[in-house]
Amino acid sequence: MAHKIHGRKRRYLARGSERNRKVRPKTFKSEQLAKTYAEKQGIKEYLIERMNYGLSNKFRIVKK
Repeated sequence: MAHKIHGRKRRYLARGSERNRKVRPKTFKSEQLAKTYAEKQGIKEYLIERMNYGLSNKFRIVKK
């Protein structure tokens, strides 16, 4: 179990850094939203993939 940090020290740390948490993928509610985001970011070659987390109907962008 991770050792807790006292309150004052915790306030000055960036959130999530003390837990070594993996960065989660950006998700979208529809394929159209994912497509517009990818074009806005300038991503040329990408695939839109459905996330399979339980009953979730979210999509993510995967670079080719």
